[in-house]
Amino acid sequence: MGRLTNKKVGAVSFLNTKPLIYPLLQSSPPDVDLSLDYPSLLADKLQQRQLDVALIPTIEYFRQPNYRIIPNISISSKGAVRSILLFSQKPITDCRTVRLDSSSRTSQALVQILLGEYFQIYPDFVLCPPTTQPSEHETDAVLLIGDQALRYRDSVGYVLDLGQIWQDLTDLPFVYACWVGRSGEDLGNLPQILDRSKQKGLQQIDQITQLEAKNLGLPIDLCYRYLTQHIFFDLGEAEVSGLREFYRLALKYGLAKPDIPISFLSD
Repeated sequence: MGRLTNKKVGAVSFLNTKPLIYPLLQSSPPDVDLSLDYPSLLADKLQQRQLDVALIPTIEYFRQPNYRIIPNISISSKGAVRSILLFSQKPITDCRTVRLDSSSRTSQALVQILLGEYFQIYPDFVLCPPTTQPSEHETDAVLLIGDQALRYRDSVGYVLDLGQIWQDLTDLPFVYACWVGRSGEDLGNLPQILDRSKQKGLQQIDQITQLEAKNLGLPIDLCYRYLTQHIFFDLGEAEVSGLREFYRLALKYGLAKPDIPISFLSD
């Protein structure tokens, strides 16, 4: 393994990524070119080789045969996630049309799976921009993710937390995103840099919370609870089992490609 040389890294700017990237935003190594974008756009840039590594939605991993996951790091939940929410003015089982936040394809896939598997409903889906508000849509329900979901978490009569429904359905964590690169490429010591950034970022939760609460206009205690009780950053055996179950169901619903193993850059 060689030293790192000029690697382009892409991450999401949501609150839930900050413990992974905050140290890099403060002082990025000279050979790490870090850029921020929406999850779906990061996936496109990784596929187009505009990035060497990206923090991408997990469904994107299951759509490309030549990707590898950087070990030990994820954005996951073990129950209620608070930031992947389906908003509706009517009971979920009465919904026939759903707008999907266009910024994360994992959440798009997850809501289709959960509505079918848990509620046995199969509505029509249309995309909407990530700036959509729950009260400003022409469908029965709207899926919002990330900071936008946190902002409007109590704004309508019915709110479905997809992390909690996944836990109720499978008794497994759900993995929303991982650091992913392409197989056969030498990333030098970039995996170690990303792991150290995670470890340091987790020690800076108080500082991150203070800063991001102000930037987002959200209560400090909400941001702190979110990053310490609802979002988890490891990728252990339970999370990998959750990934396998997500892949199985994604295949069932035609949302992923067949024969994609869960492989790590160390494999």
